[in-house]
Amino acid sequence: MKPSSIVVTLLVLLAIPTLTWMLGPGATWVMEHIDHTMVFNDDKDRAAALAAIRGNVLAVATGLAALLAVFYTARNADTARRTFQLGERGHDTDRFSKAVEQLGSSQAPVRLGGLYALEQLAQNNPRLRQTVVDVICAYLRMPWTPPEAENRQQQIRAAQRTARTRSPGRAVAPASRNRDEEKQVRLTAQRLLADHLRWRKRRWWERPAAANPLFWSGIRLDLTGATLLSFDLDKCRVERGDFSGATFANDAWFGDATFTEASFENATFSGNAWFMRATFTAAGFADATFHGYAAFDEATFNEGIWFNRATFIGDAQFDTAIFADVGWFEDATFTGNTVFRGTAGTALELEGARVTRPDGNHVWPSNWRVEVGPDGAVLMPVKQLDGGTQDVQTGGDPP
Repeated sequence: MKPSSIVVTLLVLLAIPTLTWMLGPGATWVMEHIDHTMVFNDDKDRAAALAAIRGNVLAVATGLAALLAVFYTARNADTARRTFQLGERGHDTDRFSKAVEQLGSSQAPVRLGGLYALEQLAQNNPRLRQTVVDVICAYLRMPWTPPEAENRQQQIRAAQRTARTRSPGRAVAPASRNRDEEKQVRLTAQRLLADHLRWRKRRWWERPAAANPLFWSGIRLDLTGATLLSFDLDKCRVERGDFSGATFANDAWFGDATFTEASFENATFSGNAWFMRATFTAAGFADATFHGYAAFDEATFNEGIWFNRATFIGDAQFDTAIFADVGWFEDATFTGNTVFRGTAGTALELEGARVTRPDGNHVWPSNWRVEVGPDGAVLMPVKQLDGGTQDVQTGGDPP
């Protein structure tokens, strides 16, 4: 029994005999010893005085009874609420389990249904949001190879062969997951994550853009080693994003995104990577490979940023990027045109960075320039060469 219930029970046990006494001889005692009323004109006046005392006692008793009723009503309501919550949690657990089971189905529509069921469950239950995100991320981390483009005639011939091998009346063995269907499931999973991490709605006609009512705050993404197709986190806010070893097939969009912490170490971007105006509190791109255009224009790096040993096969653009702390590009490789025009910050370290095309359209940070030696073209601090300090541009106008 709760302490509050014990106290109430004791008070009730004490109040019952007290009330009985006050309605009997106690009223006379109160009149004589508290009211000090001893003399009455007649018995009628005495009876009226006793009735008044007993009426007051009954009024007080009625008030206490009402308070007692309120107490037990509130306690019962709280018990009912907790019982309801336990029931809801049990229901949510059952729905969660069924949705996760759907993700394991060999049929794409069933897997899609599981994704939407998880999304709805998380939308209605904030405490489950991180768990649901973890499940979706785990699904995207599963091994998968994007479908290769097939000739239409090859598809027709494959369908004809399948039809010929089927015998009427015989059950057909379940087929393995179709890559094209799996592609749609994965694109849906990626879109669901972005829909709830996007801080503002992507509606061009809204001025200014409205806050997203579906936004889930404080979410962490673990997509290490995942294969992500046309991945889009434009305008999203992520507490922590781990994309270490991930493969970004086609273009990837992170424009105007905000990361408290992010890791893209050993990640591979097969297409263009758009990070314009993205904000990072802390981030690492060590050993990452950019096959396409890498755009970091106006990006903000509030703490140290690591591009050590990163490889830029396509053009790299860091126009007016802000480095609040040291930006490390040591031993990086720049193959395409590279532009660091207008970068601001404490320092940029490009010691040992290699430049495959020293005559390209490059704009290097101040105090750095390309020096061609027996081991190829590398970036060296200007002060070690001639003591000068200047922005160094090589080749023609930058793109």
